[in-house]
Amino acid sequence: MNKTIELSGGKIIDLNRFVALVPNEKAADRQYHLILEGCDKAIALDSQEAISIKKHLKVKSQQNGNDTWDREEQLRKNQPAIELLKQRIARNKLMSEEESSERAKFLTNFQKTVNEQRISERKLYFPQ
Repeated sequence: MNKTIELSGGKIIDLNRFVALVPNEKAADRQYHLILEGCDKAIALDSQEAISIKKHLKVKSQQNGNDTWDREEQLRKNQPAIELLKQRIARNKLMSEEESSERAKFLTNFQKTVNEQRISERKLYFPQ
């Protein structure tokens, strides 16, 4: 399968020989080094060319273009969990003080019953 692509800067790259795409931390503007099998020197790429190569390789970046955490993307991904948490908080707010103390007593009795059925070395709940 031939995976030859032309980048925006006119470079033609054979992705069958792809080894690594390494960010150059020393450069002021974000640059990358492309390492290909059989080449003795890395090929310098700008950020747009690097993005193009990532798309062809189908690499999904965990960061946005500035190499920083994308808060909005994370919030979008967490929406189902946030909604579930909101529902649980709302349900617990509706619980009366009396119901809450009943649940606490039930848990205490449950722990006591379980511990009474087990030998001392195998207790599940320890007195507080």
